[in-house]
Amino acid sequence: MSNDDMPDEYEEQRRREIEVQKARQKKIREKVPGRRATGKAKAGDIDAVLDEIKDEWTIVTNPDFNPVDLALQLLDDSSLGKDMDSFRRTKDMLSRAMKGSVDKHYQAFNAALPHHSSLLTHLDATQSQIKDARNSLQEAKETLGSKRADLVQLWARNQTVEEMMRILDQIEHLKSVPDALESLILEKRLLQAAALLIRSLKLINKADMLEVGAVSDLRSYLVGQETTLRDILVDELHSHLYLKSFWCESRWAVYNPSQQTFTIQETFEDREGPDGQGRPLSISSPISPNAPSRTTRLARYLNDLALRPNDPPFDVNDSNYRHSLSGIGLHASTSLANGLSTFASSSNASQPRNPEADSFAYIEMLLESLATLGKLGTALDIVAQKLSGEIYTLIEATIEEVSERAEYGRRGSMIGMMDSSSTAGRPTDLTMLSTPAVTSNALGIAGVAVAAAMQASPMNARRTIMDATNLRLTALESSTKVLDQEILKDFFWTLYSKLIAVSEGLRVVYEVANRIGSRRDYKDSSGTKPGALFPLEEVWAPIQAEVRTLLSDYITDEEQGAISGRNPISSINEVLREGRFNRDKGKPIFRFADTDTKFATKALRQHEEELTRVLKDTVPGLVQGSENALQATLAAVGTDDRLMGTGQHHRTLVHPNAFHVSVLFQPTLAFLDRISDVLPAGLEAARASSAVLDEFVLKVYLPQLEDKVSALFHQTVTSPDAFEPDPASCALSPKPLVKASVQLMALINSLCVMLRTTPFHRENYSRLILTVIGKFYQRCSDRFYDLVAVKGEDGSLDDDSRIALAAQWAQKAELGPCLSELLKALSGDTAAATKQHLCRQETHLENSLLGEGAVSKHDLIASIRNVSALASLYHSVIWFATQLESLKGSSNDAISATSPLRLEPSSALSPTSPYLPIIAPVQPNEQLSLPLSSAMALRFQALHMTYVQLAELVLYTIRIDVRCRVIHHLDLALRHGIYRIEREAAEPDPHIIDLNTELGNSEASLTSTLPEVQRKFVFEGMGHLMQHLLISNARYILSANNLGIKKMMRNMLALQQNIKTITDDNHSPEFDRAKRYYSLFLLSPPDMLDTVRQKQEFTFDEYKAILDLQCGVHPNQISGAAQAADRNYNMYLIELHGLELENSAEGNS
Repeated sequence: MSNDDMPDEYEEQRRREIEVQKARQKKIREKVPGRRATGKAKAGDIDAVLDEIKDEWTIVTNPDFNPVDLALQLLDDSSLGKDMDSFRRTKDMLSRAMKGSVDKHYQAFNAALPHHSSLLTHLDATQSQIKDARNSLQEAKETLGSKRADLVQLWARNQTVEEMMRILDQIEHLKSVPDALESLILEKRLLQAAALLIRSLKLINKADMLEVGAVSDLRSYLVGQETTLRDILVDELHSHLYLKSFWCESRWAVYNPSQQTFTIQETFEDREGPDGQGRPLSISSPISPNAPSRTTRLARYLNDLALRPNDPPFDVNDSNYRHSLSGIGLHASTSLANGLSTFASSSNASQPRNPEADSFAYIEMLLESLATLGKLGTALDIVAQKLSGEIYTLIEATIEEVSERAEYGRRGSMIGMMDSSSTAGRPTDLTMLSTPAVTSNALGIAGVAVAAAMQASPMNARRTIMDATNLRLTALESSTKVLDQEILKDFFWTLYSKLIAVSEGLRVVYEVANRIGSRRDYKDSSGTKPGALFPLEEVWAPIQAEVRTLLSDYITDEEQGAISGRNPISSINEVLREGRFNRDKGKPIFRFADTDTKFATKALRQHEEELTRVLKDTVPGLVQGSENALQATLAAVGTDDRLMGTGQHHRTLVHPNAFHVSVLFQPTLAFLDRISDVLPAGLEAARASSAVLDEFVLKVYLPQLEDKVSALFHQTVTSPDAFEPDPASCALSPKPLVKASVQLMALINSLCVMLRTTPFHRENYSRLILTVIGKFYQRCSDRFYDLVAVKGEDGSLDDDSRIALAAQWAQKAELGPCLSELLKALSGDTAAATKQHLCRQETHLENSLLGEGAVSKHDLIASIRNVSALASLYHSVIWFATQLESLKGSSNDAISATSPLRLEPSSALSPTSPYLPIIAPVQPNEQLSLPLSSAMALRFQALHMTYVQLAELVLYTIRIDVRCRVIHHLDLALRHGIYRIEREAAEPDPHIIDLNTELGNSEASLTSTLPEVQRKFVFEGMGHLMQHLLISNARYILSANNLGIKKMMRNMLALQQNIKTITDDNHSPEFDRAKRYYSLFLLSPPDMLDTVRQKQEFTFDEYKAILDLQCGVHPNQISGAAQAADRNYNMYLIELHGLELENSAEGNS
C-alpha cells in the first residue's frame, strides 16, 4: 500500500468515527430528561452547541476533566492533537449561545435567584428539624427500654373496653334486625331477608352473646322468624308454582274458540333482549332437541341459567355485614345479580320492578333463600307432598271458571257471538260443525248434513253440483252436542295451559335445586342427597294421574262403556230400594270382541279353582251356579277405582261420552307435545300419559264406534226407502241417487274426518271404512238380485230363486266384451259403422244364447218399475264408486311407521317411532282423503273394482232386459198374430202396441234415472234387433194374405216411429230391409224366384218362409207338401234349393 493512500484511509476512518459519534449523541439526547429532541435545533442555539460539544468535545464534560491535557492537545499539531480552530469556533458559538440565552431569559434568571435562596433556607430548617426528631426518638427509645407496670394495666383495660364496645355494637345492630327483616319481607326482598336472618342467628348464638341475658328474647324471636320465613317462602313458592299469584296470569291463557295449539306466552322483555334483538338459545341449553324452534320463556330462562356461574348469592360468614344499615348493604354475588338483571330487569331501569313480575326469577330467588336458610330439602319435600292437593284444587278452580263461562254461554251471549264471528274461521272437521247450520235442511236429505265450509260458500247457480266430500252424517256428527264440545274444549285447553305453566315452574324448581345442590359448600338440615332434592319424575306422577282420571271421566260412560266404571256392581241397597233391578234392554250386555276366552281362562283358572274349593269346604250350597259368574265378577271388581286407589274424581261439566275422545285428541296431544319439551325426560312421560288415550281408543272408543257405525249402516240400508231415489240428491248429481248411497257416503266422510283428527290406531278407522264399503257393496248386490228375481204366477219367488234371463245373459263371458266396447263407442266419437257392427255381433250372440227357445214373460224383469230401480241403482253405484276414487289418497298419504306426521300400522305409540303422534292442522278447504297402507290400498282397489263391475252388470242387465222384451213381444206378434184378414187393419197388432207401450214406459223411466250416454246405450241398435226378428221369425207366421202383409207393414211403421221417438234419430234406415222382405210376399212364387236369381239378399230359410206363406204351408206341419195350397210348391222349393247351391258355389269360387 502506498503513502498516498494513507490520508484517504485516515479521512475515511475519521468520517466514520464522526458519524458513529453523532448517532451516539442522538441517542443520548433522546434519553436526556428536560430536553426536547425535536430535531429542529438551529445553528447557534444552546441545544445545538451542546450537541456539538457532546459529539466533538466530550472530554470537557468529564467530571475529572484536566484543562492542561486539553491545552497540550490543542498545541500539538500532529495527528494526535486537537484542532485549535474547531475548539475556538465551538467556544465562540457557546459564548454567543449563552449570551443569547441570557438576553432572552434574564428575567427568569433574576426571579430564580430569590427562590434559590429561599430553598436553601428551607433546607437548613428541615435539617435542623430532622436532628431534633432524631434526638427525640433516641430519648423515646431509652424511655421505652425501661419497664412500667401501669402501661400493662392500661393495655388490658383498653382491650376490655374495645370488646365491650364491639358487643354493644352487635347488640345495637341486632336490635335493628327485626325492623329491617320485616321491611325486607314486605318489599319481597326475601333473599336479603334470609341472609340477614342467618347472619343474625350466627351472631346471636356466639359464645360471648350467649352470656348476655338481655338478648334472650331477641334470640327467641329470631329463631321463630326462621320458621316463619320458611313458611312464607314455601307459600310464595306455592303461589307461583300453582298460579295463585296475580303475576302468573301471563303464564297461561284462556281457551280461544279457534285454538288449535298452545300459544307461547311471553312479555316484551322476553321477545327482545337489551339491544332489541331476540336472544338465541345456546348449544348447551338443557332443552329438548326440538325446542329451539319454539323460544319459550322457559327455554330462554334455562339458557341464561346454564350460562351463569354457579356461585352462592351471599356469604353468610361475611364479618363486615354489620357496617350496612338494615341489611341494605347485603348484595348478591355477581353471578346471581347478573342473571336476575339480565333475565328479569325492566326495560326502563329507572322504574322499580316488582320481584314477582318475572315468575321464574322469583322462584329461583325463593329457592336460593331456602338454601340460605338451610331448609331447601325440607321445603321441597313439602312441595312434593302438597302437589296432589294443589293440582286437585287447581282443577276444581278451573272447573268453576269454565262452568261460569258455560252458564253464561247457555244464556245465549257467548255461543251466539262465537257462532257469528268465529265459525267461518274454523276448520271443517267433525267438532266444528254448528248444530243450527248442519242439521238444517240444506240438502233436504234426511240424516245428511253439509260441512260448515260448504254452507258458507255461496251457491247461486241452481244446477251447481255440490262436492260430495262436504256431506256429513248427522247421526254420527251429532254424537256429542256442539255446546258440550265447546265446554270440553274450553275446559281442557284452559286446564292444559295451566298444567303446562305448572310443569314449567316445576322444571325451574328442578333445575335450580340441582344447581344449588351441586355447589361444593352446600349444606341442608334435612340431610337430603344433593342429586335427589327434587325428583321431577316422581313429582310429575300426580299430574299424570289427574290427567288420566279426567280423560277417563269424560270419555268413559258407566252406562254405555264397554269397560265398567267406578261402580261396576249394583249394590244391594239399589236392588232393595227399586224392588227389582231392571236392565236397559236397549243396551248390549257384552261383546264377544272384548273377550279373550283362552287368556281369561288361563289367567283365572288357578284362582277360580282355589276359591271354589274354599267355598265348597265352608258353604257347600253356595257354589252351585256360582262358577259361571265367578270369572265375570272378578274381572268387574278388578276395574273398581276404589280398590285400585286411583284417587278422587272431579265434578264433570258434561255427560261422559266415548265420542268425546275426538274432541280431546287435539288439546291432549298439544299438551303432551309441550310437556315433552318441558320435562327433562319429556318424551317418555308424554308417551306414558298418552297411553290412556291409546288404550281407550283401542278398547272402548273403537268398539263403540264400530257398534254405532254398524247400527247406522243397518238403519240406513234396511229402511223401507233405503234404495228409493231421492229428488233432493239432485244437488249432488244430475240424476237422483238412492238415499242409502248418499247417507253412506256422508257416513264415510264423517269417518274420514274422524280419522283425520285421530292420531291413534288410524288403521282401524281405515279398516272400519273399508268394512262399510264392503258391506254396502253386498247390500247393492243383494238389491240387484232382488230386483231381477223371477216371481211365480202367485207373486212369490220361485223355489230355485231363478233370476231374469237378462241378468243371466249379462253375466255371460261372451257378451261382456261386446257390450263394453259398445258403451265405449257411445262415450266417444266412434263411427256409426262400428256401432252397427257391434250391435249385429250382440244380436248374433243373443240368438245363439236363445237358440230355438223363446223368451217368456217370466223370463223378463218383473216390472218397468224394477227396471227404473235398477237404473237408479246403477247411477248410485257409479256415483258412489266415483266418490270413493276421489277419497283415495295419493301415494304420499300412505301409512308410515317412522314419520311423526304419518300413520302407524297399529298404534301411534309404535316403538319404531321416536316422536309423539301429531295432528296436522286442518285447513278450511282441505280435501278429504283416506290414507291407506299398501295392503289396505289393494283391498280398497279391489272393492272399487267390484263396484264398477256391479254397475256394469246392472247396466248390461237393463239393456238386455229391454231387448228381451222386444224379443218376447215380437215373438208373440208373429206366432199369435192374425195376418190372414178379410179387410184392411186400422191398427197394428196388439202385441206391437204392447211392445211400444213398454218401450215408451222404459224410455220415460230411464230418462229420469240414467245419464244420457247410458240411456242411449240401453236403446242403441234396437231397430236392427226388431228388423232381424221380423225377418228371422217370419217362419212362425201361420198364414198371411195381402191385407195381412199390409198389417205387417203397419206394424213396422209403428215400431219405426217409436224407435225414432226414443232414439231421436229421424234418419234411421231401419226396417227398409224388412219391408223389402215382406214385399216379396206380394209377388208370385216365380217372380220371387226371379228376384232371388237376380240378387240374393236374404238367406235360404228366410226365402223359404216367404215361399211357405205364398203357398199356404202351415209351419207346424212336418211335411208341408200335402198341405200346400199351391201344387207347384215342391218345384218352387227345389228351384230355391238350386239357387242356393249356385250362390254357394259362386261364393266358394
